[in-house]
Amino acid sequence: LVSKYGDNGRPVGLCKASKLYYVTTAGGPYVGTYSYEYIKDLALGAFGIKETELIYAEMLDIVGNDSEKILNEAFDVIEKKQV
Repeated sequence: LVSKYGDNGRPVGLCKASKLYYVTTAGGPYVGTYSYEYIKDLALGAFGIKETELIYAEMLDIVGNDSEKILNEAFDVIEKKQV
């Protein structure tokens, strides 16, 4: 259970996490409108998680791009944060 409804009918977050990391990949340019922004709104508005952070690797399917290098750069970001 991550939330409940308060007396005023609005969600009250019950999650004990202080931060949410959203990690994702994209074959082309990453647009977070329907993924990260949605999860961020849920985390802040319904779950009670006050901080979110996006980590992503994009352009992985573009001919000529070094997808392994792109992924390793994202892994480096994750390692530095000790996620």
